[in-house]
Amino acid sequence: GVLRVARFLFDAGVEANRAIGAHGTGVTLPAHAIVVGGFFDVNTAFTSENANNGTIAIHVQTANDIQAAAAVSGAPYSTIGRKAIVPKANTPESTSVKTTAGREITCTVAVSALLTGKLTGYLYYVEGVASA
Repeated sequence: GVLRVARFLFDAGVEANRAIGAHGTGVTLPAHAIVVGGFFDVNTAFTSENANNGTIAIHVQTANDIQAAAAVSGAPYSTIGRKAIVPKANTPESTSVKTTAGREITCTVAVSALLTGKLTGYLYYVEGVASA
């Protein structure tokens, strides 16, 4: 198989992305894709209402499978730069994420609405096959 990269963007500069709730990124991984690694790059630090207590989580298959919900007041969202994700290229047998159907990469905002912030993510994946 070929290692592929799914590039996605989450921008709180887009008003619709600021609200509490799940926000699709418009990038969909195919059924049976196995995410084996990647990272995201915080291009603009995130802030939120209510003393920056808003949280963001990133997922593909199940809640928090790429990045667990974390407050924008701290790591990884409060500073610019590249940030690690859960699936690790050196341990795909234990940390990879496999989709059961085509799945859109989704960022979920909780606790309070966002004010600012932008990130670009890169998920490395291979196209797998259905498991019995």
